[in-house]
Amino acid sequence: MKKSSKIAVVAGLGAIAGGVAGYMLNSDKGREQRQRAGDVIKEQSDKAKGLASDIAEKAKSTASDISSKAKQVMTSASNKTEQVKENVADGVDQLKAKAERIGTNGHTGISA
Repeated sequence: MKKSSKIAVVAGLGAIAGGVAGYMLNSDKGREQRQRAGDVIKEQSDKAKGLASDIAEKAKSTASDISSKAKQVMTSASNKTEQVKENVADGVDQLKAKAERIGTNGHTGISA
């Protein structure tokens, strides 16, 4: 069979299938089926919107929780850093005082 003949057969079958589908969808039963399909599609669409809204709300809540926890960790780290700074400063002050005493007394108080 020639290529052009095959194309003509396929086009003819497509036209027949389209005509049958058009007739079926335009009949009373076809209109009823389209109405039911539309109702089901709307119902599923509404469910999908509800689920998407729930997911968005959960994501927003989770992001807020993570942000809050991150702030707590940062505050705790900052407080600990401040404590370490104070401890180091106290240690340095103690060493300075000891060095001044050694300088004033002329000895370390350590026997060899």
